[in-house]
Amino acid sequence: MGIRSFFTLKNKRRMPRWLAWMLAGVMKLYAATIRVRITGHREVLEALAEHPVAFLLWHNRVLSAVCLVPRAILSRCTVMISASRDGEYISTIVRSFGLESVRGSSSRKGGQALLGLLHALKEGRNPVLTLDGPRGPRYTVHPGALALGRIGAVPLVPISLNASRCWQLHSWDRMQIPCPFSRVEIVLGAPIQVPPRQKTASPRQEDEAAADEQQASLLREAMLSLTRDPQEKCP
Repeated sequence: MGIRSFFTLKNKRRMPRWLAWMLAGVMKLYAATIRVRITGHREVLEALAEHPVAFLLWHNRVLSAVCLVPRAILSRCTVMISASRDGEYISTIVRSFGLESVRGSSSRKGGQALLGLLHALKEGRNPVLTLDGPRGPRYTVHPGALALGRIGAVPLVPISLNASRCWQLHSWDRMQIPCPFSRVEIVLGAPIQVPPRQKTASPRQEDEAAADEQQASLLREAMLSLTRDPQEKCP
């Protein structure tokens, strides 16, 4: 093994615990510099113990959410993370913030991940999904949230983290990293209940697809109404 390989993760399936601990520590120090304010439907948070919900957010707010959402809330949540190697690294780090995870996405092991979220829901935990992840396009709606809301009969709560100033990466989702000492508003939307399938003798796939498209459009509009992309970038 060469020196270069020793210091890289490209041949490692799992992130070393010491490195995950160190990265989580840096993230927590960074988060301490951010001024956070929670607005919108705060009553949702007050009832989580008795009435679990599924939180929905855009993929480009994932890092902000892990760092800045209060730990008292994260400890009640289970997030879906992709089954890729990068997802394995992320899963290792988020455990340091008290956040449980299930592995899968719309493109890989989606059914397995959905079952994991439904199991977490039965245990009184709150599923967390990225509507447009893991591959986008940005600000679109993938079907996993609708399936979870319908099968689990759980309200879907849109959430957005809006930074006053941030860096934006050159990734497909334009991942946002709030600047140190900036302000971040965590906005909670109104819960959305996905109606069950209509029970008919011979359901038409066209009708079901049209109903899903309508619900996806409603979810997207609700999310976009909370989303405020920053006009000011970090120096």
